[in-house]
Amino acid sequence: MERDFFKQYIQEHKDAFESEALPPNMLGNILGNLKEREERKAQQELQILEAQKKRKLTYTWLAVACSLFLIAGAYLFVSQENQEIKESGSKMAINSPTVVEQPVIAENEKTPLVKSSIERSTRHLASYQPKADPHKEIYAGLRDSLSVASRLEAIIKINSLASLDNNLKTALCKTFDNDGNDNVRLAALEVLSKFSNDKYIHEQLMAGLSKQKDPVVQLELIKIMGNNSNPETTDKLIAMANNPFTVEAVKEQVYYALLTNNN
Repeated sequence: MERDFFKQYIQEHKDAFESEALPPNMLGNILGNLKEREERKAQQELQILEAQKKRKLTYTWLAVACSLFLIAGAYLFVSQENQEIKESGSKMAINSPTVVEQPVIAENEKTPLVKSSIERSTRHLASYQPKADPHKEIYAGLRDSLSVASRLEAIIKINSLASLDNNLKTALCKTFDNDGNDNVRLAALEVLSKFSNDKYIHEQLMAGLSKQKDPVVQLELIKIMGNNSNPETTDKLIAMANNPFTVEAVKEQVYYALLTNNN
């Protein structure tokens, strides 16, 4: 540091150094000037440091002030929002329609017109109520695979009917085709014979000429269908007579039916 100042001083007073005669106490003057310059520079650096400290302190206070300002603004914003929500809720409560409780009319206070309307509505609803199936017990009896008596009783109930709906026709024909008891199949065949003119029942009885293998059932079926001169029925009867597993009594009944129809 001292050398720099010394060098600078020499350059500034170069002309004075070139003269032959040196001023008195020149070295002391040079050192004094150097010391004075150092003091001034140190003082300037101290001032710069103090100015920097003041600026830092100013910036710190500005940051704190900004933070406080933001916190205060946020608090005011939230408070305003809550106040608006409360005011809107109050307005909605004020503007909401008031529920008026309907007066309860006693039975004896109802007008004749109201009573008539209620009665009509009740009858209207009653008309849409599902009706009980009158043949429910018959279907249950036919499906009772553990009791032959229950199935026979159901067939007796069907025999008492003047007509059969489609469901009963289907159930009775199914019993005739598939029931494992000969007596039940014979009972079903007896009832079906009463409605043999029905197209569906006639087709099922004709199919029975090929399906039924019990001789007793075959004999009764031939008696019912033997009077029919339909070519398809005739073909089925001839096939039954030509079947080697057909018993002689059944074959004789077939021949009798064919001869009777030809005459």
